[in-house]
Amino acid sequence: MIRQATSADVPRLLAMGQRFADKAKLTEHVGYDPVSMATTFEAMIAGEGHVILIGENGAIGGLSGPHPFNHAHIIAQELFWWSEGREGLRLLAAFEEWAAARCHSLRMITLEAVEPERTGRLYQRRGYAPLEHGYIRVF
Repeated sequence: MIRQATSADVPRLLAMGQRFADKAKLTEHVGYDPVSMATTFEAMIAGEGHVILIGENGAIGGLSGPHPFNHAHIIAQELFWWSEGREGLRLLAAFEEWAAARCHSLRMITLEAVEPERTGRLYQRRGYAPLEHGYIRVF
């Protein structure tokens, strides 16, 4: 069952977040601070325009708001998506449903370290069009 996360889910979200950060090599670039993430998760759970959907073995989270180039266009932005089981597509579908109910568009991302071509093909099969490709340089 996929549902909106509550504060009681924060320990599970933190554990999933650590596994995601390790696989995505975020720990090499940005680091992973459980205290910061707990604060982020709590704010998303309590905040308007934010959502964290959680299942048995995964979670997806994002936010919505006016697009910076056109404030009349409300856009949802995925912040994270992690699934260790077979519910990844159900999490995505639930997130798309959440976004479609309040937004004009939804932006999804993939990290280079986590199979970008495979994820890109999945997004395109679901009707997404390529938009941009990002890079990071750490100073």
